Amino acid sequence: MSLPLTILGGYLGAGKTTLINRLLGNANGRRLTILVNDFGAINIDAGLIAAHDGDTLTLTNGCACCQLRDDMVEQLNQLAGQSDAPDQIIVEASGAGEPARLAYLGYGIDGLQLDAVWVAADAATIGNKVKDKFVGKLVRRQIEQADFILLTKTDLTPDDGARALAQLHKLTPAPIAETRNSDIEKLIFGVTPNHAPRHAPQPRVSELDMIDADALFDQMSFTSPTALPLPELEQLLRDVGGQLARAKGHTGTHRLQLVGDRFGLMAAESRSAELVFIAAKGACDFAALEQRLRHMAGRDGGPIAQA
Repeated sequence: MSLPLTILGGYLGAGKTTLINRLLGNANGRRLTILVNDFGAINIDAGLIAAHDGDTLTLTNGCACCQLRDDMVEQLNQLAGQSDAPDQIIVEASGAGEPARLAYLGYGIDGLQLDAVWVAADAATIGNKVKDKFVGKLVRRQIEQADFILLTKTDLTPDDGARALAQLHKLTPAPIAETRNSDIEKLIFGVTPNHAPRHAPQPRVSELDMIDADALFDQMSFTSPTALPLPELEQLLRDVGGQLARAKGHTGTHRLQLVGDRFGLMAAESRSAELVFIAAKGACDFAALEQRLRHMAGRDGGPIAQA
């Protein structure tokens, strides 16, 4: 029997992490291996974690979360060849990339079969995102590459996502499920490898006209051994929120999730601060952002990385 490979894509902040946690919490005996891009930012329920070994979380329900490596083909080969291989592999595609890139990498691996590409779309922002002059093409490509669409955050819209649903129907013939009122676990786990994805594999991945995420986005990470003061951080986020596509991580006392000008802080365990900020090219002055973060950390700052 082939091991199903599921790709979960969607633009930055579309709700992929929330969906992954929902799947893990409702695996119902199915042993999943989740490969994620931002392993450290995945907030898995502490009650589910049995062990933490390097870049792998072993969960009490038989599932596992692993950091997605650069050599994904070898990683998938290893998983497919294990005597105790999982029941299903779910790969979280980068919000700044195209899910089809990962889907194509899964072709040709013995014992592995792509079952579907799911793409999350944020009902509150998808209408503006597809028209955005910087990222609109990327967002449309993500939607076009989907076998199934998961419409998220309909509760944040005045019409329960009706307008977003109509817009998506114009962009793709793929079935659309509203996540708040749907049993997405049964939907995703119910797709079998007999399902033929709408993408026909190309002879070589290099021939695909993929969008280079590095050409669209700037990224900066910030770390501090001390916690950041929340009032100052909240003011900073209000000041720069509209300039950012995404920000997430740990403030030292709280977990941060930011999408556009919306952000939330959830109390968490005490630890060192580690934050990641992503913006469209030139949209945010990362030098000024870095200076403010260092000031509130009360030092010259820890390692700052920009890409």
